[in-house]
Amino acid sequence: MIIVVYLMIGLVIGSVSGVMGIGGGVLLVPALIWLCGFKSNEAAGTSLAVLIPPIGLPAAWRAYNANYVDLEAALWIAAAFTIGAYASRGLVEYISDYWFRLAFGLLMMFVAFRFMLASDSEAASAAGGLGAACLAWVAYFGLKMLGRRHLPPPSLGQLVQTQHEGRPVDRDYQI
Repeated sequence: MIIVVYLMIGLVIGSVSGVMGIGGGVLLVPALIWLCGFKSNEAAGTSLAVLIPPIGLPAAWRAYNANYVDLEAALWIAAAFTIGAYASRGLVEYISDYWFRLAFGLLMMFVAFRFMLASDSEAASAAGGLGAACLAWVAYFGLKMLGRRHLPPPSLGQLVQTQHEGRPVDRDYQI
């Protein structure tokens, strides 16, 4: 059963990596900690082992010698990661730059928020502030989208003649 979990982690993170160009430390380490119960050092070492060719070989070898690499997990995740990254790379052309940036930023805030909540109380207070800021941004974008859908744009281009106390006045813009 754990091999299925490793394969799913590799496919999902490989797919996100193929689209966004991220993976190891940003996604794989938290996934190994949260989903597989790895210790931080073991998750980081296993992440390095996944990314061996050609980037992390020296660092992964050092982590392996310090017993911080789960070799079975690294091999299964690397195989699925490769398939997921290759298969999802074609999605990039269908994602607009705006949505890509928004999704990437929200993903980074989610990961940061989870790590801050898992640390000491001072960090939890900082995470609360970050959560409030995130909520404010979500509210802002929601209201912005709502306004675009339901409010007609102002028609400032039409000129009308107005009267003041029965006399014609210079033309004003109709609002």
